[in-house]
This record gives sequence, structure tokens and C-alpha cells, in this order.
Amino acid sequence: MRTVHGQIETAERDPRRAHGPWSDLALHTIGWRAFQDLCSQVCEVVLGRPVEIFREAQDGGQDAVFLIPSPKDEQPIGTIQCKHTSDAGKALKVSDLSAEIGNVEELVKGGQADTYVFMTNMSVDAPVAGAMRAKLCEFGVRKPHILGRQYIVRVIKSSARLRALVPQVYGLGDLTAIVDERLSEQSRALLDSWIPKLRTYVPTQAHRDAVNAISNHGVVLLLGNPASGKSAIGAIVSTIASENPDNTVLALTSPRDFEAGWNPNDPGRFFWIDDAFGSNVLRDDYVQDWASAFSKLRAAITHGNRFLLTSRKHIYEAARHRLGQRNLAQFADGSAVVDVGELTFEEKAQILYNHINFGEQSQSWRSNVKPHLAAVAAVDEFLPGIAERLGDPNFTKGLAPRESSLVRFMEEPTEHLIDTVSALDERLQAALYLVYVHQAGFNPSDHDAAAAQAVSDLTGFTLAKIQDCFAELKGSFLKLSGAKWTFAHPTISDALTEILRQKPHMMAALIRGAPIDTILGSFTCEGSPLIRDALVIPSTLDEALVARLSHTPDENHRTWMLFHFLSYRANDAVFVKLVGQFPELLRRYCWQTDPLANDPRFHTYARAHQFGLLPDGLRREAARSLGSAALSDLDMSFFAESGMLALISPLRLIGLGLALRTNLLPALEEKIDEIAGDADLDEEPDSHFKKLLGALERIEEMGVELDDDAVGFLDDARDQVKRAVGGLEERKRERDEENEGDTDWTHIVTQKKEELSPPEPAATKRSVFDDVDR
Repeated sequence: MRTVHGQIETAERDPRRAHGPWSDLALHTIGWRAFQDLCSQVCEVVLGRPVEIFREAQDGGQDAVFLIPSPKDEQPIGTIQCKHTSDAGKALKVSDLSAEIGNVEELVKGGQADTYVFMTNMSVDAPVAGAMRAKLCEFGVRKPHILGRQYIVRVIKSSARLRALVPQVYGLGDLTAIVDERLSEQSRALLDSWIPKLRTYVPTQAHRDAVNAISNHGVVLLLGNPASGKSAIGAIVSTIASENPDNTVLALTSPRDFEAGWNPNDPGRFFWIDDAFGSNVLRDDYVQDWASAFSKLRAAITHGNRFLLTSRKHIYEAARHRLGQRNLAQFADGSAVVDVGELTFEEKAQILYNHINFGEQSQSWRSNVKPHLAAVAAVDEFLPGIAERLGDPNFTKGLAPRESSLVRFMEEPTEHLIDTVSALDERLQAALYLVYVHQAGFNPSDHDAAAAQAVSDLTGFTLAKIQDCFAELKGSFLKLSGAKWTFAHPTISDALTEILRQKPHMMAALIRGAPIDTILGSFTCEGSPLIRDALVIPSTLDEALVARLSHTPDENHRTWMLFHFLSYRANDAVFVKLVGQFPELLRRYCWQTDPLANDPRFHTYARAHQFGLLPDGLRREAARSLGSAALSDLDMSFFAESGMLALISPLRLIGLGLALRTNLLPALEEKIDEIAGDADLDEEPDSHFKKLLGALERIEEMGVELDDDAVGFLDDARDQVKRAVGGLEERKRERDEENEGDTDWTHIVTQKKEELSPPEPAATKRSVFDDVDR
């Protein structure tokens, strides 16, 4: 990394590709700063000692320093000196040491070079290494070491721990040594799509926090804004997990996929669930599914499985509110939640360097922008996903190589992406629309024919011509995941949403032709509460929307989504028109949400009752269901929902209060014993009693004949709950000790390292971008 006289050796720039399998790694492509970090990690792993890195401005001839174990009280100091070249075929010469001799003499005098390690990515011949060691001994070094490319590659190849510390090396060679038949075809396809990007990866603090959370809790949730690098961390950690031959990595897209993919008899599964609560907008059906799947997830962790989930910040915040007490405990208390948005300047600079260095931009373009890259890295809202686009000429056409333009590109990425998509050829835009209407991805052999025809009619291109454009968009706007074409990044879908908002004629076509899941899950009505990143349907299209909603298939899952749309996303005009013209929709059946306060069917009933559109028979049926939930299931959450409470007539509501006093309170002791006896030890002990304790609070708020006996029932019940929770905690502890899993996940745990605070950019003598145009 550090070079003779501060100059890097260069040669004609090589094509950016891996050079062979694990017999070699393309270390000449990673840049001087990344090579220095790599050398320090190699020494730290090999020596098992803390290594302290000195940056260029203050290194005094030392790229890194480590302490050497000594039988005496004092600890001799060792020095690491690194030399990086961008010439893949360059061999080390004895003369390469000449410029360092002055520093070596000073270090020896100061007692800092008892051991001196010279590391380089150049090949090293034995005679040259011998001559250099002899020369170092002449100047007082007791233990000289000359380590070249062959040594570094061999160490990386033999240490999974080192690859976890410096995961970008996965992108520098052939992954066939890692990704083999033990992976499922689905995960193979996904990891294959990430392999070209792995060499640009920079391990940040969020990366280290993620692997530590998985080690400590068995699960981690990565939160960040669009393009913040959540998926990159997921791909890296999944690749590391795949190294263990006893493990299988499964890349999933929804909680239902997890429930289908979890095998309690297979303790070695690693689940990567990207955009776990929805990709661009909150999927309320995912929230409901997770509410029931979290208990299975806890059990899976107990059996040795591990989980990595990602989500946009605002989507998870909405999901967290909906989940309430049903949330995973490690997510609720934040112990397994990692914010990937906090980056140091050095991390941002290295990320930007890698994307420009490994991108497809011309050398002249890189030379023109090099003086301005430090300013781009200093942007507060810096996003790795946008840095990647700066390395792709498809996204920088018309972008002036000036500091103001480049900084604006980073600060206002959506606006620039909208302009870029709008400037594409109409056939290419049609291909993007085709993928857009198929939110789960477009499969040429298995897709929604009506949606595909709508896009074809709208754009004037045949489906075959549109599909021919996929290959042209691959790698920039689209990617192929298995058999499905999906967006290379969710922000492309965001940009299309903004474009479609300005084109009412296209909106009308999409309402008629888009799959109903897309409409129910990603659209919202003008005049309804704002949902970030959702496509807003203008009120001029209310009639077309009502017609489309009326044809929603009568299936449990889609009926639940329809009720949810009517509860939260439909404006008053759409709701009244749909329910008024198609009242039979209200009689459809779907699963019941727990707790009832979150049930969209009862919210729809309440809204229909408010407009006088709910038949009396349905109101009485709803009232019976609500009363039964309170008395039998202790679910009184709906008491806080005035609309739901209005479904119960005043007389019936009085009867419910009396039943709570005369039937429920005296039976609390028996109910608590029943809950404790049926408790699932994979869940948190106190979670089993949250509904009961909530019911007690509701009863107190209602003032249901709280005489002395009633007050005694409540106090005794709370004391009994405390004892029951203590008993469950003891049972859980004993079970966990007996069933302690032996699945080894240490290969994804990075060691913690005390790092110096990164210097401000202005204090750095040499810029990380020095060789970005070579």
C-alpha cells in the first residue's frame, strides 16, 4: 500500500477480471489503501496480536505496528511496511527496499524494528527475498520477513476468519472453491449475481456489528435508507456463512418463504431475507405473516439456524408500530438491529474508490472526476448504492465532471435517476414497466398475461420485443435472479413510481392491467393517508379503480389484502362506491388477525357502519366475534378503537361488562395456569401473558363493578403472573442447557479491533483516489 518515495508502480491498466481461481487473487486492482488494510488483517490473524495502523501522514515509515510476545517485561515492537503495485505481473527487486532504508535505521534506533515485515502484492523470488533479509539485518533488524503475493494468497485461502475480516477478497478470485453443490439452486443464483460486486465491498462498522449480532442473538435486522448497502452486507455475510459445509444458505423474499423453508431437523440453515417487510412500501400482509412466523423463527434459532433480515428504515418503523408486542424481542429492544447508514469518511472514500476503480468508466472520465471525488465522499447523505452508479456510464450520461454536478448526483439521487430513466429508449422503458407491474419479478415462462398485455398495449411494442431488451438492461437497471428478471436496485422502482405519477394515461392502463397484488400492496388513493413511496391513484381514476377492485379473487390472502386496502388506503369516495355497488364483498371470509385491533376486516366493517353500509346481520355477527374474543381469548384491544366498539350495541356492551365481572375475573387463576402449561418455551416467558395483563388494564379502565373482591382478583392475578413468568424462565433455561446447539457459526464472527479515529480528509497526506485513473 505504501510505496517507494510515495509513488505507486503502474502499468497498462488490466481488464478488471479475476486472474484464475484461488491460486491467485487480483490484488493489484484493489488500490493502495485497501491493500494496507488487508496486510494489517493478515498480520493480526497470523500473529494473534492487535495491529495498530498508522495512516500516511503520520506513519513515520510504519504502515502498521504490532506487539510481539516476550518473556521479559518489555514487549519488543514490530513494524509492517507495505508496498502495492497496480502491475499484475511485477516482481519485487532488491532496489525496491532502498527508499525505506533511512526509515529502517530510525526505527531500529527507536527500538521499533526488532521485527520488520515487508509485505507486497508483487511476486517474490527466493534469492531476492534472501538478499533483502540480509540487507535489513545489516541495519539492525533481528527478524526480517519478506512476504509477497504468494504468501498473502495462501494465508487468505487457508483462513475463513481472515476472509470474514476482509470479505472483498471473494470478488478477486473464482468462487467455485466456496459456492458448490451444498448451496440450493436459489441461493446459488442469487450469490452468483453478487459475485461481480463483492470485490468492491468495504467492510464497515455495520458489517462487524451485523456478524456480531448474529453470533450473539442468532438474528440481525439491517436498517437503512434506499441504496445504503443493506443488501451488500446481506450478500457478504451469506457468502461467509456458506463456507461451512454443514450449512445451507437460503435467500428468501417473504415470511411465508421462511415458514416453507424451515426444517427443524436441519440446524445449519442461514436465512437471508431481503426487504423483509416490503421492498418499496410496507406490505401489511408481511407484517401479519411475521407476527405468526416470529415464534417459528425463535424456535429455528434455538435449533441452530441463523437469520439476516433487511428493511428500509421507514418501512420497518411502520411495521414495528403494527407489530407492537408481537415483534421479535431482539428487534423490539434494538439488541439485534443495526443501522447501516453511519459511515466514516474513510469508509465512504474507499467505497467510492472501489466503485470507480472497478466500474466501466473510461480512463479519461476517471481522470476528469478524480479531483472532485473527495468532495463526493464528504457528502453527509453519501449512499454506497449511488456511488456504484458513478462507476456505471449508463447512469452518468450528460453528467458534467464538475464538483457541483458530482455532489448533486450524490445528494439528489432520485431526481437524477428519474432523468436517466426518462432518457432511455422507449423500448427499454417498456421493459422496465413490464418488470414494475410484476412486483415479485418477471418470469418469461410464468407471468401475469393480462399485465404483460397491458404494458404491450400501452407502449405499442410486442411482448417479444420488450423481452429482447432485458439483456441490454442487465447489470445496470435489471438483474436475473434465477428465472426472474428484477430491478438491480429498489430505487429504480421508486423512480418509475415518480414517473408514472406524472402520466395519468399510463396510470389508467396499469389499474386495468397490473396484477391485483401490485394494486393492493403498492398503490394508494388520492386523499387517503400518505404512504411514502406508494403510487398515488388520482381521484379522476376512482371509477376505474372500483371496477378493478370488484374483481379481486375470493381467496383468503387477497381478501385480507382487499380489506386492508379498504381500511387504510381507499379514500371515502372509493370506499362508498365499492361497498355500495358490491356489498357482497363484505361477506367474504379471510383469516382473523391477532389482536383484533389490527384486523382489517373489522376495520372495514366499522368504516361501512360509519357510512350506513353495513347490513344488520353482519353487524350482529361482528359484535358476537368481538365479545367472544374478549371473554375467551382475553383480546380487548378493540376497546381502544371507537369505530370497532360502535359495532357492539349499547345493550350488548353492558352485557359484555357484566360477563367480564362475573365470569372472567373469578376464573383468572385457572386461566393463568392454562397459559403457563401451554407456553412455547421458544418465546419470551412474559410474552404469553401480555394479552391477559392488557385485559386487566382494560377492565380497570372500564370500571366494571370493581368492588373489593374484584380488586382482589386483579391483584392476585398480577402476582400469579409474576410467579408463572419466573417458572417459565427456569424451564426455558433448563431446556436451553440440555439442548445447547453445536452448530459452529464462528466463521462469520469478526474479531473486534481497537481502531484509531479516522483523520479528517484534509489531514491525510495522500488521497485514497490517487491511483483511481491508472
